[in-house]
Amino acid sequence: MTFGLPWIDYFVIFIYLIIMVGIGVYFSRMMKGGKDFFVGGNLIPWWVAGVSLYMTMFSAWTFTGAASFTYNTGWYGIIFFSTWPLSFFIGFQMSARKWRRARVTSPVEYVKSRFNKTTHMFLTIIMVLSSAYWPAQHLASLGKICAPTLFPNSMLAIDIMIIVAGIIIMFYTFSGGLWAVCITDVVQFLILVSVCIVLIPTAFLSNDLGSISNFISKIPELKFHHVLSDGISYDYWYLLGIPATYLFSYAVGANAQRYFSVKDEKSAKNLGWLAFVLFCFGPLLFGIPPLIGKVLWPDINMLHYFSQVTKPDENIYIAVVLKYMPAGVVGIFLAAMMSASMSAMDSAWNAVSAMISLDIYKNIFRPNASEEEVLKVGRFSVVLLCVMAIAMALTIIHSSYSIFSFSNIFFGLTGVPIAIPLLLGIISRKMSRWSAISSILAGTLMASTAKFALNYTLGPQYLITVAITLLFVFASAPLAQLYTKSKNQALLVNVTMGVLLWLFFLNVNLNPNLSLSSFGTIFENGFLNILKTSAFWVSVTSILLVVLSQKFSKLYAKDLLEDQTELNAFFKKMDTPVDVEKEVMVEGAKEVNVFPLVGGVSILIGLLSLLLLINPQARANVFVNVSITGLLVVIGLLMLFSNKIQKIFAK
Repeated sequence: MTFGLPWIDYFVIFIYLIIMVGIGVYFSRMMKGGKDFFVGGNLIPWWVAGVSLYMTMFSAWTFTGAASFTYNTGWYGIIFFSTWPLSFFIGFQMSARKWRRARVTSPVEYVKSRFNKTTHMFLTIIMVLSSAYWPAQHLASLGKICAPTLFPNSMLAIDIMIIVAGIIIMFYTFSGGLWAVCITDVVQFLILVSVCIVLIPTAFLSNDLGSISNFISKIPELKFHHVLSDGISYDYWYLLGIPATYLFSYAVGANAQRYFSVKDEKSAKNLGWLAFVLFCFGPLLFGIPPLIGKVLWPDINMLHYFSQVTKPDENIYIAVVLKYMPAGVVGIFLAAMMSASMSAMDSAWNAVSAMISLDIYKNIFRPNASEEEVLKVGRFSVVLLCVMAIAMALTIIHSSYSIFSFSNIFFGLTGVPIAIPLLLGIISRKMSRWSAISSILAGTLMASTAKFALNYTLGPQYLITVAITLLFVFASAPLAQLYTKSKNQALLVNVTMGVLLWLFFLNVNLNPNLSLSSFGTIFENGFLNILKTSAFWVSVTSILLVVLSQKFSKLYAKDLLEDQTELNAFFKKMDTPVDVEKEVMVEGAKEVNVFPLVGGVSILIGLLSLLLLINPQARANVFVNVSITGLLVVIGLLMLFSNKIQKIFAK
């Protein structure tokens, strides 16, 4: 492998990784049991949790897959980024207080009392399996953006970086639990934002882009239909489908973990507002640099530095950084890329390990397991998840699909149906305790049919998956009443639903071989050929949805006759505010002031940026180093003297 950057960049990355591992070791002394490891003892400061939540929402994928998407689609990509804060705002407004009042340690712990034991185990297993993918995607993105930059012209370097980075992230997640995850997220946020803020004005001050109006005129005009090189199509339906799905996915899983890691509902709302405000800057910080790349290199083949890399457009963001950032600062930016991926991965691993150790191990195998035992299982789970993520990341990186499209396909097939009942379960009482399983099965079936039989693009696929999942959620209560009154009437309603859906599938699709008229010809070519036709599979889907709805109607009705004590107790708890003194500040627990630690690390990294100027190669643009140092040092000093500042304003 050959080195592509000055030695100072590699030195910066090495120092950064040492700092991250050190934070994990520092917080390992606070890990006394499962509650400390998984929710930080409910004492994570709201501003730390808010920044951490924001950081979990993106990774190096934002700078590879999403950057490539913006490069190829122009203003359409900026609109895509703009849908993020809208989705997040609606989701956190609905769920922040609810998650804190749920008083849980894992994102699916509440399911047992809200739904039932069967649903709890079903959702836990499904969540563990589906959540294993996302760290792999982040790891693949990390390898794709960093390895070709550090070691150009070597695919082997990408594989090696995936393995090494995975092990490093596993180590500090294994050691320090959620505290280490959140604190490293804050440090990573400061680095990332500092570099991104400086990058854009530096590019415009270079005179390569001309005036802002001239820059805008060089960007292709807005179009609402794009087909990427991997054949995946994006249109205005995608811009409608994405916020409809992100609304749910942004408020469950590892993201929800931040809401119940703080001390009370007010803190949960505060962290949501903070993350929302940060999200609003996404189109500027993450969307403009790829557009700068589009103006500089209209043809991606002009990007000679990455000419030997497959899908070089996924490296457009780092290409802009290499052009405008001096030696050393490129290393800081790459460290920021590692930061973003580390943040998303460690959050997912911590949340999933909570499900494995609490919802599976303790709930099924060892009900009397001690806090120390749960902690050991949680840490072992992190190691197992790391191995899985590395293997899956290597598969993704060698796939023919782009990272952006690969993640969208997987999300559409699995993430959407799971997120909807998981969120609505803590919000609405008007859904049967069996509706989570039925809606997930129906939504997953619908997503598969929409993609492989109806040939829907991603937007319509997302929308119809959301619609069918919601249908099974909110139809559960009326069907329970109807089935209790008359089984035949319930059957008639379910069959009518199936017929209407069947007619809809045959008439509203993007498959040229699928229509009502084509249905009559599927029997002409023999039985085996019938199995190859889309008409057959949409018919099977319609029948399965009828069977699924009818079978679960019986369970919905049975649920009405069963004891509702546990369900009533759950919603009574959801209506009761958290008593911080009695529920959180127990057994000597006390709030930790992390301002000095984060402030000190911020100043340290800021001074490191200034010290880089000792190296002649780092002096290409002194303005960059001084700006980054100034930002980080000012933020660090404000944190170090936060107590004195608060006293001044309190007077």
